[in-house]
Amino acid sequence: MKGTCVEGTVPKLFEGKMISYIRCKNVDYSSTRSETFYDIQLNIKGKKNIDESFKDYIAKETLDGDNKYDAGEHGLQDAEKGVIFSAFPPVLHLHLMRFQYDPITDCSVKFNDRFEFYEKISLDSYLQERDPNNPANYTLHAVLVHSGDNHGGHYVVFINPRGDGKWCKFDDDVVSRCTKQEAIEHNYGGHDEDMNMTVKHCTNAYMLVYIRDSELHNVLQEVTDADIPSELADRLAEEKRMEQVRRKERNEAHLYMTINVLLEDSFDGHQGNDLYDPERPLFRVFKIKKMALVSEMMDMFADAFKR
Repeated sequence: MKGTCVEGTVPKLFEGKMISYIRCKNVDYSSTRSETFYDIQLNIKGKKNIDESFKDYIAKETLDGDNKYDAGEHGLQDAEKGVIFSAFPPVLHLHLMRFQYDPITDCSVKFNDRFEFYEKISLDSYLQERDPNNPANYTLHAVLVHSGDNHGGHYVVFINPRGDGKWCKFDDDVVSRCTKQEAIEHNYGGHDEDMNMTVKHCTNAYMLVYIRDSELHNVLQEVTDADIPSELADRLAEEKRMEQVRRKERNEAHLYMTINVLLEDSFDGHQGNDLYDPERPLFRVFKIKKMALVSEMMDMFADAFKR
């Protein structure tokens, strides 16, 4: 994308900022560092919903005892450590950490626990400073779903194309309409208790895509021909042309035969029992219709060899 009219689009759409901090409790000393992110990894183990996961993400960690913070000239100090968000992007990717390493079994496992997420969320309470003119209110745009365990499975995505609550299910090459309940509630995971039997759901969401309400009209606006770079249009047209050529060749392959022509250069100076080295033959390859005349074949050779 560098050097094109869409340079910088990725950070403009997906880049957010957070601040990592350490604050001493008993002296006036702190350390902060600003970082960028393109997605947020949310812990779901032991969490009921998306709000509990965000609260866990920004929860403060106490540094005391043997784990005191080295505050330089102030020496070892009791402190609190944490992160706070300074800016959320127009398009927010939330990675639900369903796949994690289990030190007990020494392998990766998938958590199928029930975890609730919502069509609308507000993230103002997790910002360092709120903007009353542009609240961090988001609408769910896509739900990426995995069916199976950590060894494999099937992937499906549910998309709300226009942000109006009308959902579609993308299952490989099949796209179909679906209900909001199928896209959201059915992918919480967890268990169903039915007739004293526990049914575990191995189909659940692992990635959520939210779009900021104030940016919905920009992110989801109609794409016109003027929005498509000419280089991309030319490339797609060439790919389409080449695919048509390949399709024609496949359909007509049974009508043609291949002729390998070995020139005198392959015989010159060859030492051995054969007329030429079969390991390194310098064939010229020609394709000709099976119904072609010998004279047409000779004309083809004459034209190729300029004879």
